[in-house]
Amino acid sequence: MKFFLLFLFSIPLSVYSQTATIKELKFKPNTKFYNTKDFTIIFPVVITQNKISSKLINSFVSDELLSTSAGNLKNRLEELINDGLTDLSYEVTFNKNDILSLHIYMQESGGNHLTSSETYFNFNLKTGKKLSISDLFYKNKIDSFRKMIFSNKRTSLLAYKREVMNDLVNNVTDSETYTWAVEQIDSNCITNVQVENFSLSNQYIEIIDPCEFPYVIRSLEPIYKLKYSYKSILSFLKPEFQKKLFR
Repeated sequence: MKFFLLFLFSIPLSVYSQTATIKELKFKPNTKFYNTKDFTIIFPVVITQNKISSKLINSFVSDELLSTSAGNLKNRLEELINDGLTDLSYEVTFNKNDILSLHIYMQESGGNHLTSSETYFNFNLKTGKKLSISDLFYKNKIDSFRKMIFSNKRTSLLAYKREVMNDLVNNVTDSETYTWAVEQIDSNCITNVQVENFSLSNQYIEIIDPCEFPYVIRSLEPIYKLKYSYKSILSFLKPEFQKKLFR
């Protein structure tokens, strides 16, 4: 009887939970900016079992990325293409149990150099609402989680500073570039952390909080990952999301 009840308890999540499908809008770039015959601009339109949820999700993505409504999406993309949009791609990193996690990359030609951006979205597929850290985590555990992320970020950046110091000593980089890179870290990155920008996958949550450098020294940006398996953060997660993320 005990095992039968456990089986019944597991049915609702597997039977009634939603996944999303993606419809792609494909465009070629303006040859003035990127001469190719390939479709390099592929915009995702999310389709769920609920039209209202789909509309909310697509409206949020369109407004966030393109500053337009979902209904004006095609015209806005064509406008951006004529202004220099050359690449747009997406990746679905989580799509089950009523949760969708979406990563979108954009690149534009900005005269003498390219500009790029990466945006991360997390949605409740039943309601169409954006998911936040406060939705996933116990309210009284968020500060502890933030302190853990800050400690790991700081450790990564201190290690990076030691690396660039070694490069300076070994004449791999010059003193001006070294000073600029360290100033960027000390002024903009190492003293703070944000946890609201995140991505979900089947195995882990990744907090997106990069240390961004000016374009001229962008190649020197520190690279680090703030990834945590769901098992390692189990005590922070609300029971509802323990079930959704672990299955």
